Amino acid sequence: MIRLSVRTQFDSRKLQRKTEQATFRSLRHAGGAIRLTARRSIRRRKKPSLPGTPPHTPTGHLKRVFRYEVSNDKTNVRIGPVNEFAGKIWNLHEFGGKAKGRRLLKAHRFQVGEYGPIRIKQRGFNTKFARIQLQTPAQANRATRLIEEENTLRQNEVRNYPKRPFMKPALDANRSRLPKFWANSVN
Repeated sequence: MIRLSVRTQFDSRKLQRKTEQATFRSLRHAGGAIRLTARRSIRRRKKPSLPGTPPHTPTGHLKRVFRYEVSNDKTNVRIGPVNEFAGKIWNLHEFGGKAKGRRLLKAHRFQVGEYGPIRIKQRGFNTKFARIQLQTPAQANRATRLIEEENTLRQNEVRNYPKRPFMKPALDANRSRLPKFWANSVN
């Protein structure tokens, strides 16, 4: 008969540190996977997408502003478009809603010789603007008034945004994969 004696040591701080490191790595992997799925769901098209489908981006800008970051306490991850200028727009696309006003044009008092806007009338109710070199004081005054009128219209305009979710479907698509990021992560 063989006798064996075994001594074990348990270091709870070391286990906690390893668990935090594994959670941080796993959250980063999960955030990256969800971000990639959301980016791939958005198509680059000129026309708007149908309500209920991910939004289209005419310039590809939305696809370039996706980020993910793990919080300082390493317990959650934030994923989505990060853009100070248009952050409100992406939130409206995800959840739907109404937004009042658009970005205002810079107020300016035009002088003769500067380049300023003029209104070009088209068929129907559409009007377009062009920039020309202003030749007379009357043109300069009209250009100044045009900017003021356009800003007044933009302030009072209310736009309706139907739901075009892109983050929730990305999370739902990756939900079954999430436990695999934590499996065997503590070494």
